Amino acid sequence: MLVLFILASLAYGAAIFAYALDPPASEARADALHREARAGILLAIAAALHVACIGAQCVAGEHPFGSVFLATSFGALIAVIGGLVVGRIRRAATLGAIVAPVGLLGLSVGVMFGAASVHDPLPAPTSALAKAHIGLATAGLGGFTIAAGIAALYLTMDRRLRLKRWKPQPGGLSLTGLERLHYHAVMLVVPVLTLTIVTGVLWTVKSGGVAAIGGRWIEVVMAAAAWLCSAAILVMRAALGVRGRKSALLTLAAFACTLLVLVWYGVRA
Repeated sequence: MLVLFILASLAYGAAIFAYALDPPASEARADALHREARAGILLAIAAALHVACIGAQCVAGEHPFGSVFLATSFGALIAVIGGLVVGRIRRAATLGAIVAPVGLLGLSVGVMFGAASVHDPLPAPTSALAKAHIGLATAGLGGFTIAAGIAALYLTMDRRLRLKRWKPQPGGLSLTGLERLHYHAVMLVVPVLTLTIVTGVLWTVKSGGVAAIGGRWIEVVMAAAAWLCSAAILVMRAALGVRGRKSALLTLAAFACTLLVLVWYGVRA
């Protein structure tokens, strides 16, 4: 498993380097596409090795839902695969530059901490309800990462456009198209996050009610804040027509709250 981890880490590192290469000012569109394709191939190899690493952990008895750290690794893998698919379909290859570091970080956390987790005062996730909650949370993490990556790309492109340092490339994704893609990503994430909260509440009630939450109030507050921010994006767009930079900033705020939940898990561990 450690060999797979090393190979996957090297592949992620190579992909990050490939995406980070500063293209020459005179680079033709065809050359830019080839450069992005090579970076995408490296990221796909890293994702495949990440899958193999998680498979090796499963063989060793460390199920992806066995701890928050293993679930984080699996969620990061979902984000990488999702970023590759979305970037390929919607011609937003630079999304890979954002999800690649996420994949490397998630893989490292999953291998470093393994099955170590925090179950007190809630029971270990052995019931179907608990596993559903962790599974939904993992999927939500992956989806939020993609949505936040798209939001970051939108803000970057919008700023460069305002400063007249960027112009749309032929065949590339426009600023309007990127905003629409961001909105669709949030539309998919919000139901998953809603179900995550619902199953988490049911799991808590089944484990002893509000008294069982104990020192987990920070997790509850951050999860609620993430849901409110993401739901506000949909409501404000439908009711007030708010979109663009404000929606992107709300998405990043929701993603930050989600990361704080994971950080709090790590602190408790």
